[in-house]
Amino acid sequence: MPYQGDTTPVNTTAPSTPAGTATPTVAVIPAVDLFLGTVTITAKAGTEQFRHAQPQLIAQALAQAVRPTHWCESSKTLTVTVAAVGKRAGVQRHFTLGLGKQA
Repeated sequence: MPYQGDTTPVNTTAPSTPAGTATPTVAVIPAVDLFLGTVTITAKAGTEQFRHAQPQLIAQALAQAVRPTHWCESSKTLTVTVAAVGKRAGVQRHFTLGLGKQA
């Protein structure tokens, strides 16, 4: 008997599942101070300054970025997509920032 292809019926009337509660992110260009260990982010809410134990890791990731950097205000997470072998879209690196002085 010849191959008939996929004969599984597709249910097009089923409601699609809603996307998870996505936390809004904003594209930003962070400023990293390697000496003080601070990261300054300017967004719609204003300019804020945060601390990170290893700011050189953020600076290195920003140097390898292949997509815009995103900031999540609620989780205080900076997401940098860096180049990676075998990953066409790159790999996301997440940096959770601690509170510092507000600029």
